[in-house]
Amino acid sequence: MRYFGIHNHTHYSNIRLLDSINRPKDLINKAIEYGMTGIAITDHECLSSHVEVVQHAKSIREKHPDFRVALGNEIYLTETRDKSQKYFHFILIAKDAIGHRALRELSSTAWYNSYHDRGMERVPTLKSELKEVLNKYKGHVIGSTACLGGEFSQLVLKLIELETNNGSLIEINNIKGQIVNFLEEMKSIFGDDFYIEVAPGTGAEQVAVNRRAKGIAKAMGYKLVFGTDSHYLTKADRFVHKAYLNSKEGEREVDDFYEFSFLMNQDEIVEYLSPAFTMEEIEEMVANTNEIQSKIEFYDLAKEQTIPVVKVKHYPVCLQPLGYEFIDKMRASDSEQDRYWANYCLDAMEEKGLVSIEYMERLNTEAEVIDFISQRLGQSLTAYFNTLQSYINLFWDCGSILGPGRGSAVGFLSNYLLGITQLDPVKWNLPWWRFLNKERAEMPDIDIDIAPSKRPAIFKAIREKIGEINILQVATFGTEGTKSAILTACRGYRTEEFPEGIDVDTAQYMTSLIPSERGFLWSLNDVINGNAEKNRKPIRAFIEEVNQYDGLLEIMMSIEGIINKRSSHAAGVVFYNGSPYETAAIMRTPSGDLVTQYSLHDAEYAGDIKYDFLVTEISDKIISCLEFLQKDNVIEQDLSLRELYDKYLHPSVLDLEREEIWKALGEGTVLDVFQFNTAVGLQAAKVVKPQNVGEMTAANALMRLMGEPGKETPMEKYVRMKKDPNLWKQEAKSYGLTDEDIKIMSKYYERHYGVPPYQEDLMTVLMDKDTCNFTLAESNAARKLVAKKQMDKIGEFRIKIFDRAKNENMARYLWDTLIAPQLGYGFSELHSLAYSFVGVQTLELATRFPAVYWNTACLAVNSGSADEDNEGKSTDYGKVAKAIGEIMGRGIQVSLLDINKSDFGFKPDVDNNEILFGLKGVNGVGDELVHNIIANRPYVSMMDFVEKVGANKQAMISLIKGGAFDKLENIPRQKVMVKYLWETCDKKKRLTLQNFNGLIEAGLIPQEIDFERRVFNFNKQLKAINKGKKFYFLPEPFYKFYVEFFDEEDVFVENGMPAIEIKGWDKIYQNVMDGAREWLKNNHDTVLDTYNKMIFKAEWDKYAKGTVSAWEMDSLCFYYGEHELAHVNLNKYGIKNFGSLPEEPVVDYYFKKNGKDIPIFKLDKIVGTCIDKNKTKSTVTILTTDGVVDVKFRAEYFALKDKQLSEKQPDGSKKVVEKSWFSRGSMIMLTGFRRGDSFVPKKYSKTPTHQVYKIDEITSEGDIKIRHTRYGEE
Repeated sequence: MRYFGIHNHTHYSNIRLLDSINRPKDLINKAIEYGMTGIAITDHECLSSHVEVVQHAKSIREKHPDFRVALGNEIYLTETRDKSQKYFHFILIAKDAIGHRALRELSSTAWYNSYHDRGMERVPTLKSELKEVLNKYKGHVIGSTACLGGEFSQLVLKLIELETNNGSLIEINNIKGQIVNFLEEMKSIFGDDFYIEVAPGTGAEQVAVNRRAKGIAKAMGYKLVFGTDSHYLTKADRFVHKAYLNSKEGEREVDDFYEFSFLMNQDEIVEYLSPAFTMEEIEEMVANTNEIQSKIEFYDLAKEQTIPVVKVKHYPVCLQPLGYEFIDKMRASDSEQDRYWANYCLDAMEEKGLVSIEYMERLNTEAEVIDFISQRLGQSLTAYFNTLQSYINLFWDCGSILGPGRGSAVGFLSNYLLGITQLDPVKWNLPWWRFLNKERAEMPDIDIDIAPSKRPAIFKAIREKIGEINILQVATFGTEGTKSAILTACRGYRTEEFPEGIDVDTAQYMTSLIPSERGFLWSLNDVINGNAEKNRKPIRAFIEEVNQYDGLLEIMMSIEGIINKRSSHAAGVVFYNGSPYETAAIMRTPSGDLVTQYSLHDAEYAGDIKYDFLVTEISDKIISCLEFLQKDNVIEQDLSLRELYDKYLHPSVLDLEREEIWKALGEGTVLDVFQFNTAVGLQAAKVVKPQNVGEMTAANALMRLMGEPGKETPMEKYVRMKKDPNLWKQEAKSYGLTDEDIKIMSKYYERHYGVPPYQEDLMTVLMDKDTCNFTLAESNAARKLVAKKQMDKIGEFRIKIFDRAKNENMARYLWDTLIAPQLGYGFSELHSLAYSFVGVQTLELATRFPAVYWNTACLAVNSGSADEDNEGKSTDYGKVAKAIGEIMGRGIQVSLLDINKSDFGFKPDVDNNEILFGLKGVNGVGDELVHNIIANRPYVSMMDFVEKVGANKQAMISLIKGGAFDKLENIPRQKVMVKYLWETCDKKKRLTLQNFNGLIEAGLIPQEIDFERRVFNFNKQLKAINKGKKFYFLPEPFYKFYVEFFDEEDVFVENGMPAIEIKGWDKIYQNVMDGAREWLKNNHDTVLDTYNKMIFKAEWDKYAKGTVSAWEMDSLCFYYGEHELAHVNLNKYGIKNFGSLPEEPVVDYYFKKNGKDIPIFKLDKIVGTCIDKNKTKSTVTILTTDGVVDVKFRAEYFALKDKQLSEKQPDGSKKVVEKSWFSRGSMIMLTGFRRGDSFVPKKYSKTPTHQVYKIDEITSEGDIKIRHTRYGEE
């Protein structure tokens, strides 16, 4: 009974629709555990798991030599690509490598021609395409009819239905004919490799199909096989799978469709096939599955990577030597690529005036390494660089700048000469061996930075040059991360108490309790159990919350890490010389981009070579600034982007001695300085106060190094020792180092004042023969181990340092001052230097030209309005708010909107030192509306605008709040709002009984017609409970009311319930309401006026409540007028201006705990308006009356105040009763202390106030109404 599983799904089947929770390795291992002879992986139109599957198959082959792992695909087989058709399932299994080539071609064709139909992306394979491709690869692919979703099974079900319901003989024979034709067509394509598939299961449809399939197979001579169509691993996993499917697709029929869709053991196979098959028939099907197994060859998808080659300028073979062995070898090479590389580099060296022994020897060294690796790889490595260089000009032509460089590639002189990088590594004394060396004979990996807004144009240009499918972006696969797993599990969770899942507010609260480190969330395992290696303790608040829901944690942990979507790599692209099908398969992202079906490492395993074209937002900001300067004729308008860059921003032309650059960096007065624009980066610049590129590069690395908790950080140590350069030697002596030892260390420590911050420092020190004498390979391994913080290997590495170091004192010194600070995150000097130059470029633009240009460029990019042709980018309102707050703090004004003048994006007005607010930055105003506004100008009044543009109400409110019509209407903004709301609110021209309900709700019904009011409500409710009935039934409260005021004789009993005739009641009702009609007639104008004013008031409260300042924050993310908190009585509440607080916390007193002095800091109060928040970092950015301040909360406290609170309403809907306290526009009062540019909320047991208060109201006298409790709390 050992069988071969022909039909199984992994989580890669989820990339279009949630479907499976199986991980490939788990599926294979379970099949081995069950004693199966093998297993086929057949995801829904997806080959993405195949490399991972092959690698695991290789790893188990020695232990399980007879077990076969097959690679397959469950395709959707159709006649056409018409919409609204059925998409029939069909199984393909590759017998060998040639068969897999066929799968790749078929799958690529299906994905290339994908389209949307009925809410889903459809990827059908046409029967004609199947026939055409498999004719080329005859005998290499196995086919089966698949599950109940296959064409065969659907036809069989139709046949059974017709026979059961006495269908006509013509209809029955027609279906029989279709079944025969389908089977014969598949037989003609697959020959003896075609099988009819049934499935174990006791569902009525499955049993019926199984029984009929048995007869058809026997009658027509086809072999039967069974497939379990596994979507989850075992029967016990069904509840997790059910919850997972419910989470995204509502209440799917998981019992009907997936009840038996798990990998079955032998007993389960027999049990669930028995309703339709005898034991003998089951054994025959088992034998047929093993016949398929016997046809499967073991093959690998691994191929040698092949470098894509471009045509290069011809240089003839040159046998005249220059005296440099490997340069000469390249010039004399038979390879066109080698000769081009060598000659181009030599020409560039001469053009740059760099020809010298030093440069020639450096180039010769690089040529030697390239030649060595080329021989190892069996191909000219120079082609890699030549191909990349060929696209450099194209990037510039598409409107993108290229940065100075990135990563270790900056260390290769040849990359600089080819124009791939922009820093001369000889001049900057950068090591070449970090990039390539003989001990690291592998493909290079060069990253190129381009502008995000230009990336679509760049890809389009490349495709036009080399063909649409000859450049693919690399695929990535999103997973259920920690927070996603929590939210998904809560949505899918079902119990009697929670039939619709767990409330989203509760789920969001749970996610907010998950800590993160360096931008990475803890795993659920670490959250629940802690992690001693990473010094993590269990999060009690999360455990207490999740344990309230039985089984929820198991669902979360089971689905964490499951693949749930597909996308494109942030940078990786692959070029193909021939057909991509040789190594890859194509698919599309949800946005339609062409990508590989394999992830990055899987694609490289299969033979692809990845180039990295990364996007950096700073590139768009630099481009925007240059465009603004050019438009205002501040810089030459006739120069191209590349010419402008080379003249003003290329690293070789920057004046690095300009004091303004370093002053601005140290004072933090320039917005968005690259790498120094975060709170940590700003603090690093202010503390270190770099005076040159070297110190800026060091600061860039220092701020990432770790310090022991409660002790001096490496950056603080650097600043201290910089003041007295001899301090580091004193420290070295305190470790017992001799003068000779210190002399050795001086080569590495002196330039950084005893705090070496770079990965290269670690490597070169360890390689020094007078320290540890590591080889290059050993030092590189040490770098990786330290950078990745592989704690399980750190102990062994420490022993190695102490064993190899010159002496124990040196070992201790190296460990404490060089290695330990880099644990977790060390930075490369080459990368840091290149990126620091980008920072210098931003400082240059901001300080050499009027600052309004650079600030406007930053706002334009942050708001998504920098490139009008690249529409659809969302506005990051938090970034906009923060940037405007900082800009205005530096004396540059930002204008209000002007409906006749505001452009798509922010624009500089240098004459007035002002930034003109862009329409794209307005909250609630989309791209289409912005273009519509601009196209229909000019406007003579607000109502003229309303008639021409037809903006929706929310957009109009936002425009009014932002002052868009102030100049046009020439009246105060509140009156503009009054005018608009009065014109557009649902005012009534006359009142009738149809408005009576509204009058009741408005409280306008007088006592004199109170009886009519009661009868009106009675009538409304009576009709509601008797909708669609022949009589008006009178349940107890209705009956009591009726007989109290009306004639009981009209009541009769129907089905045991009092009732009245509908017509009879309507007549009574109309008579009673004549009194209301008379009242309306006599008081019409007065009531109408009052009612319309109340309607207007309701509109005002809904859309326009608050001050003009509050309006501006809501619409524009800043206060054009005065701050809402400008008139708070600071003295009364003991509130301080943030800028007046000491930059570091002041110790009030100490108390002893466990023998240690614990400082108690002096606490102060500040107030501000929330403008942004970062849930991952538990930070809130507030705008105080004197500037922008970042506030860092404890994660648990942040979560409590950030949680949105909702209540379930009687009708089942949810109503938000309190938003997050940190929503944009919320005002808060904080207690705590200042640390640098941040504020840390804090309270001690004796502190009389709480950490944070919500400010609900500010009175005209400057008093504030505050609270520290959330809705529903006591």
